[in-house]
Amino acid sequence: MTDQALITQFQNGDSKEGAFTQLLKRHKEPVFFQIKKMVLEHADADDIAQAVWIKVWNKLDGFKQESAFSTWLFRVAYNETLNFIAQKKRIQGQTKQNQLEQEMEHPSTQNGLNETAIQIKLERAIAELPEKQRFVFMLRYYEAYDYEKIASITGTTVGGAKANYHQAVKKMTELIQNT
Repeated sequence: MTDQALITQFQNGDSKEGAFTQLLKRHKEPVFFQIKKMVLEHADADDIAQAVWIKVWNKLDGFKQESAFSTWLFRVAYNETLNFIAQKKRIQGQTKQNQLEQEMEHPSTQNGLNETAIQIKLERAIAELPEKQRFVFMLRYYEAYDYEKIASITGTTVGGAKANYHQAVKKMTELIQNT
């Protein structure tokens, strides 16, 4: 069953829970990993993902299907992640550099994989990007989204999405070369 059919089923009230569960199963991993790349900490990504899916449940009746569901979903995830980052900065008063240093001092062992020096450099460079550039980079590099879809998700123009991506690549190249 397509996303559109599931959304229609949800909006018509025909087995809302079943339709939503199918959408959740289909899209939860890409949404989670996109969030995880922006916030680094697994627990934070879990919290944001949960907030995203609650918002999707509450707003899905009003979704007009003028864009692909995945585009709308990633836009919700993007906005929730930016809101979380801003709130966390206000509450803790930490800079991105402090968060990165804590992550590097106490690496997560949940996935059981040993991080290589290259992976650490890449993650450090990604973490130092401004939020919008980081998100655009993640969508383009890891999800292989085209610039039109990225522009739709982030609410920018195609040219703006391209500029954000190329600036991110340029900054990351400099950061990696200088470490």
